[in-house]
Amino acid sequence: MTQQNQSENGSSDDPQLQAMLNGMHRFYTPLVSDTMERLGMRSGALHHSIQAVISNPSMKVCGLAFPCRVVPTHEYVEIDRLLEMVDSIPENAFVIVSADSDIDAALWGGLMSARARARGAVGAAVNGGVRDIEQIAELGFPVFGTYRCITDIRRRGFMAKYNVPVFTGGQTIVPGDIIFGDANGVLVIARERFERVYRELDIAHDEESRTHASLVKGTDAREVFEKFGRF
Repeated sequence: MTQQNQSENGSSDDPQLQAMLNGMHRFYTPLVSDTMERLGMRSGALHHSIQAVISNPSMKVCGLAFPCRVVPTHEYVEIDRLLEMVDSIPENAFVIVSADSDIDAALWGGLMSARARARGAVGAAVNGGVRDIEQIAELGFPVFGTYRCITDIRRRGFMAKYNVPVFTGGQTIVPGDIIFGDANGVLVIARERFERVYRELDIAHDEESRTHASLVKGTDAREVFEKFGRF
């Protein structure tokens, strides 16, 4: 499996892109989802079952998709492809692990988190089980998953491909797409749409902030809605 270089994935080598990735931390996933829909796009939200395994209301993570595909098996498969994958994770990567079906095993854990963090990844989202919660918490590495699971992946699943398009959580994710996660969940923004969405988010965030401030001051909901068109 060949790895795209960082410039092909759209990386921190692009100062404008890096500035926008950093700027995403001002926003939150519901605002991004609403903004995308107002622009006539799909919301980008991954399935609501994919949530942070460590609760942190202030956590926000934004990076470039590095998608991987795990398939089920009942036989022992050497982990060479898995090792190759974690050693290929590029800087600023948001690792996405997609399972073809419900595999009763952890698809992500503490050792993978340690290596991903050392490689410069910003986080991981798994359509399946996660284990080693204590190690992940100690690392402070943001991980999202659908459930916690003790069992090892051997004889249950194996890493089939990485850095390839995947369909997971109801969304198609292509290498280099923008992945954004927070306490509400995870979403994807297609790379070619990111600049447009980002520009609109600046406006939406300002309007949302003024709407919220008016409600906090005690303004009637209808009056606020008529003024800002939001509620």
